[in-house]
Amino acid sequence: MYGTIRESPKTAELVDQLSRRGFFGVGAAAAAAILAGCSMSSDAADAADAADAGEQRQVINALGTTTISGKPERIVVASDFTDLEFLLSLGVHPVAYGNTGAWDRGVLPWQSAAGIADLESFDTAGEINPEIIARYSPDLIIGMKTYLEPAAEKLSRIAPVVALDWTTSWRDGIATVAQAAFVDEAATAAIARTDALIADTAASLNGLGGKAIMIGSMYGDQLYVQGDASAPGVLLRELGLNYRGYNADQMAALSMEQAGVLAPADILLSLASDPEATARLENFAVFQNLPAVKARAYAPVELLLSNAFVDNFGPLSAPYALPQLAELLTGLAAGQGKQLA
Repeated sequence: MYGTIRESPKTAELVDQLSRRGFFGVGAAAAAAILAGCSMSSDAADAADAADAGEQRQVINALGTTTISGKPERIVVASDFTDLEFLLSLGVHPVAYGNTGAWDRGVLPWQSAAGIADLESFDTAGEINPEIIARYSPDLIIGMKTYLEPAAEKLSRIAPVVALDWTTSWRDGIATVAQAAFVDEAATAAIARTDALIADTAASLNGLGGKAIMIGSMYGDQLYVQGDASAPGVLLRELGLNYRGYNADQMAALSMEQAGVLAPADILLSLASDPEATARLENFAVFQNLPAVKARAYAPVELLLSNAFVDNFGPLSAPYALPQLAELLTGLAAGQGKQLA
């Protein structure tokens, strides 16, 4: 979800389709730390609420510009991706959220730590049903563009609608959600805490000796190679690492026979969302002979870490993702990766 960097329409469509299927891939104490500092004294809160009640905001989002009059009190979130997680990271609980059932993964650990079990949910595995959302009498609807867009006109008759793109950066996404929910200071704090975690992780990795990192993953019958503008590419560079994208886009869809494009990698990751396809790739001779694979600097990234590291990265997932990612990359740099034939 990194949308301020350029993308081709074709790639953006591909990202939409794969993200909806969960392709990309915390302890309670960590979650508490993420949510800390979002409270204020009752007197200050009452004064702020009174001021917010008369404020009108124009929120620029993935569906255009949305007018919100007064601080929302009943927010419905359309899915359980970053639309939900960004709101939770701001210390705001929606009255209900859409349960997509993506990959049958259930509730993610960092979502659980943020109190998702206390929230009401509705099934949104298929298209959004405006009638279901209307039952919650929302005064704000937040969701991913691909979920909201087909029903945007009907939903806008219920309440103001604010959408995020899959390619929206996590910082921009949180800022947008915070603006819509009238909790801007909480966004500043959440971003600062996450940036501090990124900086600490970068210091622990110390550049990994400048080793080039690439990400290539089989899904179905295609090899998806992450580009410079991809979510993991941007994050790995922020960690001070030498990430090498296939191109300037989000990602490229290639055939397995083109696996040789991964040869420049000293460290190679694969987002193993499709186990059968990943096994085919690992059994493919061209892949097995890649320098990183032969040097045992290759690893498939299991679905949960893939979600935390790529699809759902943000203040909630960062305490879960970053330590595991650092450990994985450090091991790969030392040649402790998966041994193939």
